[in-house]
Amino acid sequence: MTDYIIINGFIFGLVLAAPVGPVGVLCVQRTLSEGRLHGILSGLGAAFGDAIYGAIAAFGISAIELWIVDHQIALRTAGGIILLLLAAKTLIVTTRRSSESRVGEVRTESLLQDFISTFLLAITNPITMLTFAGLFVTLGVTDAGESIGNASLLVAGVFTGSAMWWFALSFSANLARPYLDGGYQKWVSRVSAAILVGFGVYALATAQFYQV
Repeated sequence: MTDYIIINGFIFGLVLAAPVGPVGVLCVQRTLSEGRLHGILSGLGAAFGDAIYGAIAAFGISAIELWIVDHQIALRTAGGIILLLLAAKTLIVTTRRSSESRVGEVRTESLLQDFISTFLLAITNPITMLTFAGLFVTLGVTDAGESIGNASLLVAGVFTGSAMWWFALSFSANLARPYLDGGYQKWVSRVSAAILVGFGVYALATAQFYQV
């Protein structure tokens, strides 16, 4: 039974992480421009956010769940604003490096900021928790909340599955890094910023449709 629960948690983590989204864009962009560790930390921030929502669903913390559902508009709005700020930061950093960097000079941003930014993106997306609830019912993992041990195993599986995806994505993107010079990396950053703006505008525009 415990193996079944943790395997399902692992699958949940992969299902949540694999679709192309703003975190994936950030993970690839930061890996290419900053290095593999920045991409990994960006992914782990999202993995921790997914694990928190998994804990809320698995432990059946109804008060928190209801609060999240009731505040979907505010959460999605906050997520949209964060995405726009991240897009602006990406463009600013790219422009600064183009004007200030010397040949062979490497400039890196804060690993902690990378982690926190994607963590905030993950926890401001209430759809993640609703997705968990749907997966629990669809796959019949309703016994995860019967004990603290079962719920903990499920959350551990979710984090592991999500983290494994981000590790794989970062390592894959890092393979292409030696073949991209500064010009290509600059365009990657600009395209990434444009995609983040699109996600941010979408989140802000659709927030009104999530009223309960």
